[in-house]
Amino acid sequence: MKTRFSKLVFPLLLLLTITVFYACQKETSSNAGMIVPVNAGKLSVYLTDGPYDFQKVLVDIKSIDVKLDTCHRFGDADNDDDEQYEGNRDSSGNCIIWTPLQINPGVYDLLQLRNGVDTLLGTTAIPQGKIRAVKITMGTNNSIMADSVVSPLNIWKDKNFVIIKIRNEHLDSVALNNFHLFLDFNLAKSIQFDNGTYWLRPYLKPFCRSNSGEIEGKVRPDSAYGMITAFNATDTANALPDHNREGEFKIRGLKEGSYSVLITGKNGYRDTTIKEVRVFNSMETDLGKIILHK
Repeated sequence: MKTRFSKLVFPLLLLLTITVFYACQKETSSNAGMIVPVNAGKLSVYLTDGPYDFQKVLVDIKSIDVKLDTCHRFGDADNDDDEQYEGNRDSSGNCIIWTPLQINPGVYDLLQLRNGVDTLLGTTAIPQGKIRAVKITMGTNNSIMADSVVSPLNIWKDKNFVIIKIRNEHLDSVALNNFHLFLDFNLAKSIQFDNGTYWLRPYLKPFCRSNSGEIEGKVRPDSAYGMITAFNATDTANALPDHNREGEFKIRGLKEGSYSVLITGKNGYRDTTIKEVRVFNSMETDLGKIILHK
């Protein structure tokens, strides 16, 4: 590998986003005719965006579960302590429940899913309630290919799941009992390298489109660029331009504000930084064509 590793630190700028759509507008033939029961909603889970110049990063997704508070609804006060809800029970005596999604389990090549490309993991009807958390369970068939060498991607300390807390600010309410939720699976924090072994320790950040914006553009010439990083004092995100689409890139899930955008040069081309790039909620900021120079 051309990158220098330090123990338990993998300083690569990788980004994967698992996009979770609650009653998503992107329907496929497998779920377009799905009948949603009364007093229920529909949750569709999409996987997208996995940039970096490895040949492959393969992750084994076994299941997705949603934690619901059936005594409350979207917009009610957020509270991370389940004990606060012990006095509120539904007719069956339950308030906090876990419900599984009917996903398509399997191994997914994250590097095929970047710059807005996504794939449907699954969709299902779920009970009405306030979404409190999402649980992603991983299998053991994970691997990574770098410099044409395939290596296992092992689960860190055998903890094969991650639970992401969800708050009102993370959800797009597009209609009654109809929400969109995005989960940013950050591989820079999720993949570690220790003594010749790759480790997977999933790290995901929730966001929604109404409370975040996007930066897009093109970088030329084709041989000039590496990773792109948008950053400010509180937020950092990355993308890898697509060599098959004239260097197109898109960075999603950015909080509203002003950013610097760093385009890393390679093959003798200089790094370029574009400052004061404004990002607005629910909008795309187009940087147009960026030309790198030697």
